[in-house]
Amino acid sequence: MRMLGTLVGTLTIGLALVLATPHRSLALDGATLYGQHCQRCHGVTGHGDGPDAELFVTRPRDLRSGFLARYSLDDLVRRIRTGAPLALAVDPPSLRHRASDVEALAAHVERLPFVNWRRVEEGQALYIDQCELCHGRAGAYELSVPDGARAPRDLGDPVFQRSVTDAELAAVIRTGRHGMPAPWPIAAQEMSSLIAFVRLLSPGYALYDRYCANCHGDDGHGTGTFAETDARPTVVFDRAYLRRRDPEQVRAAIWHMLDVQQPAMPHLRKTVTEPAARAIIEYLRRGQ
Repeated sequence: MRMLGTLVGTLTIGLALVLATPHRSLALDGATLYGQHCQRCHGVTGHGDGPDAELFVTRPRDLRSGFLARYSLDDLVRRIRTGAPLALAVDPPSLRHRASDVEALAAHVERLPFVNWRRVEEGQALYIDQCELCHGRAGAYELSVPDGARAPRDLGDPVFQRSVTDAELAAVIRTGRHGMPAPWPIAAQEMSSLIAFVRLLSPGYALYDRYCANCHGDDGHGTGTFAETDARPTVVFDRAYLRRRDPEQVRAAIWHMLDVQQPAMPHLRKTVTEPAARAIIEYLRRGQ
């Protein structure tokens, strides 16, 4: 018993020391910091091929082309934190694609305050259990399909959503069709909840699920998985939010992901400390 008490005491002291010690290695992990602040434009490997790179005629700089070797560490730190903005010319076709995404996302946000979330959450649990394996998280099959095989239907396709009634959806769920198995003897209330969730699926739902839900929550109330108590999103997508803004203002707010007035490499003085900037550059240089 005394040995157990000694062990508990030792573990308690050790845990206290760990909690009291600043996590310097985590805070200055160049790879993590690069992923947070640079990767969307410059890409996972720094070649200027991030998911947002296609928005620009002149792509973000390829950081692996010898650029980093031409400047001192101090010069590069100043460039990241205080350098003049690098203006980028916008690629019109990419902007049109982004405009389509914004329109879909706005349509979904405008639905959020009017959703019966209790029913939808019940239906989502059923969907995850019985449907997601084939139809994907947001209604579309996410894997490649073998030659000759037909992919499961995209349940978020607006054309499909308009073409089928709730009764027809219920019949397919109960009996199966075109190779789809009938999942289970589903009760009427469960069916109602499952259809309520399926009706929420759309291109806007897929975009919101990917970019917004982790912080803003599925219902738009700022209670997503990544919404910390002291850093919860201040915007709540409720009826009051929509009453205060006309549709164009809603779309302008969503467009904040892309600064259409002057796309530029952001200044990171307020978000990246000098030691953090050094850690990012040292991480990139190690890969050259």
